Parts: sequence; C-alpha cells; structure tokens
Amino acid sequence: MLIDTHCHLTDKRLVGQIDYVLNEAKEAGVERILMPTTGILDAKKAIEIVTKYPEVWAMAGIHPENILDSRFEISDLMNEVKQIVRSSNKVVGIGEIGLDFYWDKDKKSKKLQIEVLKGQIELAVELDLPVVIHMREAEEEMVTVLGSIVNLPRGQFHCWSGSQSMLELVLAKNFYVSFCGNVTYKSAGNIREAAKKVPWDRLLLETDSPYLAPEGRRGETNVPANVKILAEYLAKLRNIETETLINQTTENALCLFFAGG
Repeated sequence: MLIDTHCHLTDKRLVGQIDYVLNEAKEAGVERILMPTTGILDAKKAIEIVTKYPEVWAMAGIHPENILDSRFEISDLMNEVKQIVRSSNKVVGIGEIGLDFYWDKDKKSKKLQIEVLKGQIELAVELDLPVVIHMREAEEEMVTVLGSIVNLPRGQFHCWSGSQSMLELVLAKNFYVSFCGNVTYKSAGNIREAAKKVPWDRLLLETDSPYLAPEGRRGETNVPANVKILAEYLAKLRNIETETLINQTTENALCLFFAGG
C-alpha cells in the first residue's frame, strides 16, 4: 500500500477531475491520500472532498503565503482552524503551515509569519495532531522557531530541500521528512543526498500534486499516482527493493497520521 502524504486535490488543476485522478492512483497502488490545505476556504473545500471519498484524508492549516496582506486576529484565525478540525473525524493534521520568504525577499512579513506558525503549532499540541511544515528560504527563522518552543508536536517537513545542518536539527526534533518529484531532477544533488540520510523510520513519500511532477513528466500536472515513481526512484537511490521502501514509508505514514492503524 502506497500513501501520498501531500496532494492538493482542491487545486483547480485537480478538483475538476478527482474521480479520474483517484482511480488512476488506486491502479498504481495508492490507497490513502492526505490533502493539506492552505487557508480557511481551502480547508472547507477539503472537508467536502473527504466526506465523499473514503481514501482521502484532510489537514487544516494556513500556508505562509496566504497570510500576506491580510487583516485578522490570530486568535480568531486559530479558532476557525479548530472549528474545521472538529467538523470532521477525517482531519488528521494541521497543515500546511510554515515559513516562506521566496516572494518576500525583504522579509517584511517575518513577524506575522512566525506568529501564525507558532499559533498553529500550539493548536496542534492542544489537539494532539501532527503538523505538516513548509519551509522555503527560511532556515534561519525556522531554527529560531523550533528552538523557542519547548513542547513541539510530532510532524512532517514536506518537500525537503534544506541544508544538511537543518536536516540534522529536524531529525533531532523527531520530525519526519518527505521528498517529492524534485528529488529526481538533474540539478537536485543536494536533495538526493538528504534522501539517502533520512533514517528509515522517518522517511515519507509525497507528490505535492499538482506541483513538481517527476523527471520524465515535468511540465505535466502532477498526480498522486506518481508517488509510485518516487518510491521506485528512492528505492534505487538507497539500493533496496521498492517493496521494502513502500512498506516502511507506509508504516511511517500510518504511525504519524493514523496512530499506526
């Protein structure tokens, strides 16, 4: 059984063809798909999807890019996320949350991003749910955040592309780490090295669909069925049988998001 731990089924490139996408995934051996959300409206759409499709599970969270140029009280925002979590027993995490300064080079949103990230981390602890963390051009700030919180939740750093020192910190904090299609790109030697070093019991698979289709399918809309391609690629990279890697990453995903079941 394969599990795609990160697929944006609410994206306009996928939402109109969910039946086809899920059937294709099932044929590839993908039996569970986890759907992160990027804001309140996105999370509400996700609840509608998981209600209809038994193989899909949701998370509720505010992506760092979606808090820019917004006016809100953080406490109100956290209450909205909490209400969505409590609206369905198919919400299995808080995500995707994190820090991103790719578009904000001057880091004018730094204070706000950190406050919202901390608020959602605290909410995850309160609700005993894992977090799914996005980090792009924000290692220094993420180090500060992780070091400032005594009681961290369990969780996943998704679509890993960080430094070796950051990877060591994330693993020391007992987070899981996942890789998606960019690990297959010719220029991604640093990501491949990281994929070799993540311990077996901390490794996860994801597609980040519809983004980052693997090499050979770049330019196409990425889909959860492609998680099988990633499993085969990572197994070859780590010099083991594909079935062994699939079994271990599935066990890891079940442990993190479904308490082992």
